Amino acid sequence: MTANVDVIEWPCQSPNISVHLSQYAEPGLTSTVENKHGFTVNATIEVDCMKSNQFTTRWEIIDSYQTTVRTLTGSTQLISEPYALSEGMYVVSVTVTMWSSYFNLSDKMAVASMRVNVTASDLVAAIDGNSFINATFNDMVKLNAYNGTYDTSIQSTSDKSGMSLAWQCKRSSEAWPAQLPTQSYVPYVNGSGGCFGDVGPGVLGFAAGLWELSINTGYLEPLINYDIKFVVRKDVRSTNSNVSLFVQQPLAPVVAVR
Repeated sequence: MTANVDVIEWPCQSPNISVHLSQYAEPGLTSTVENKHGFTVNATIEVDCMKSNQFTTRWEIIDSYQTTVRTLTGSTQLISEPYALSEGMYVVSVTVTMWSSYFNLSDKMAVASMRVNVTASDLVAAIDGNSFINATFNDMVKLNAYNGTYDTSIQSTSDKSGMSLAWQCKRSSEAWPAQLPTQSYVPYVNGSGGCFGDVGPGVLGFAAGLWELSINTGYLEPLINYDIKFVVRKDVRSTNSNVSLFVQQPLAPVVAVR
């Protein structure tokens, strides 16, 4: 016995898509990544369509100005390389379309997207040399923070653009106040505290914006521990590096009687 069967309609559902960052477990959520790391977005695509088993993908990265900054086709994974995107909020979307030589499947197109917040990476600050300096009295101490200070959100460590610099100083026994006054240009000691006995812990105004700080220990009190802090700021980010400075007792004068 034979029978003729007419297939009136083949079942075909739109693709089911889920997207997620490779280092995160939950799909569909806003995720934050540092620009120095980049990110990878994977798409899991399930197709239930007897009219076609072929599909194409198109990725887009769209910034907060609704500008498409990157596209990619024919892949179930999008990789954004480190430093490829500047700081900001982005929408990463993948569009899946199916193809058939017999059927029009334009209505089966599916889109999935997620928001990725790209943040600027940290600033790094470091002062050359040891973190503890045992200095002789009436000697010159030079601190330099240029080589060890850089913005990790920029590939070049020599790019110091946009950075503001400050040096701060106090005696180790003192606490840093919320508001720091500026030390006078000409340092002096009068027993009032602070680095030079001026107005207590404060910013060294005579070193504003300088990568190098030079201090003659003759202006400091001997047998006192001092904390010197280098602070760098850029946009909303800031960091610092510290050294401890101890000034030795000056040598007694040599007296000879003839």
